[in-house]
Amino acid sequence: MTTAYLYVLHGRRGKIPESNLELLAGFIADEGQLGRIAFLEGDEQTLEDGIRDLQGRPGVDHLAIVPVLLYSATHIRWDIPERSAKVLDPSITVTVTEPLAGTAAVERYLERTLGAAVTAFPGRRVLLIAHGTPHFPEPFEELKELASRVGRTIGVEVVPTNHVGHPTIEETLADEHGPFIVERLFLTDGRLAAKMKARVQAIESGDVFLPTLEDDPVIINAIRERLAEAGV
Repeated sequence: MTTAYLYVLHGRRGKIPESNLELLAGFIADEGQLGRIAFLEGDEQTLEDGIRDLQGRPGVDHLAIVPVLLYSATHIRWDIPERSAKVLDPSITVTVTEPLAGTAAVERYLERTLGAAVTAFPGRRVLLIAHGTPHFPEPFEELKELASRVGRTIGVEVVPTNHVGHPTIEETLADEHGPFIVERLFLTDGRLAAKMKARVQAIESGDVFLPTLEDDPVIINAIRERLAEAGV
C-alpha cells in the first residue's frame, strides 16, 4: 500500500494563510511523505485539488486526510466527507484522522504553558477560549472536560468558553470575573484571535493574553499522535 497524505487547514476565503505552512511543509519533508497541504476555504490549494493530485500519483492506493483542526464540527462532519466523496477515485481507500484538541500533545502543551503563566501571575484563574460551534454540543463538552483535567493538574480553575456557540465569551464573563490568564485555543494568530481578545477586553481589564498555538511544535506533535493512532 502506498499512502499519500493531505493536510487540510481551514484557510480563509480569498487568502492563503501563511501561518503554520512552513511547519507542516517541514514535517512532510522530514517524514519523507508524499503529501501536500489543502484549504477548506478559498479558491487556491483546495481540498478537491489536493485529492485529485495525490490520487493521480503513480502507485498511490491509500489517502490519509489529516484535518489540521481542533474539534469535530461542520468542517469535519460535513464539509470534508461530502466534498471528498465527489472527487475520490473509488479504487482509493481513505483514512480521515481525528481532530487535534483531544490529543495528549495539546493537553500537555496547555499544562506547560498555563502552569508557567499561573506561576508568573499567582492568584489568577484561566479563561480558555475555543472557536466553538452552534451546531453540535460535543465540542464544548470536550472543551469542558479538557479544562477540568488541566485545571486539576495546574491547581487553578480553568474556565471554558466559546467564540461562537453557547456559551459565548460575553455569557461566560457575565458570571465569571477576572482578571484572567487568557488562552485562546486556536491554531492561528490572525483576525479571529484578535476578535476574541477584543471581546474579552471590552468586558475585562488587566487580563494576560497568552500566544495561540500558531507555529508551535505542538501542532506537529498532535498530528504525529493522530497518524500513529490511525496506523497511517
